[in-house]
Amino acid sequence: MKIQLVLALLLLPFLAAAQYDFSGTWEGELTQGEGGYAPVYKFKLHIEQEGLKITGRSFVEVGEIYAEWKLKGRLIGNKAIHWEETELMRNWKYDHMEWCYKTADLFLILNGEEAKLEGPWRGHTGRADCIPGKIIVKKTSPRA
Repeated sequence: MKIQLVLALLLLPFLAAAQYDFSGTWEGELTQGEGGYAPVYKFKLHIEQEGLKITGRSFVEVGEIYAEWKLKGRLIGNKAIHWEETELMRNWKYDHMEWCYKTADLFLILNGEEAKLEGPWRGHTGRADCIPGKIIVKKTSPRA
């Protein structure tokens, strides 16, 4: 019993250090399946992490169409996040279009110094489900 307790105490700092800090800006693309407005959109996440909770903003853009949302979510284990868009903050779109409020589960992929989040998204307009797709974003370095 004492050996297990000592082993647990020795491993605790390593287990605590295994949690990745998702805070920061992530840029890349959002894809949408056939039948969506466009197959590929520019996409950005700005994430603030506090413990297991995340908040922030998401941005989507294709051509002159754009939107910015507030988001909230949580960590899933040590290497993934779940988030959902909660409020449309600013946007421009054509009159016949509706915005898709997205939810996503993104998984962390580390390759040396590069950090990437990747995973599926789904959404709804309030009246109907959106054609889902995939998100791939890389963590950007802070600019001076």
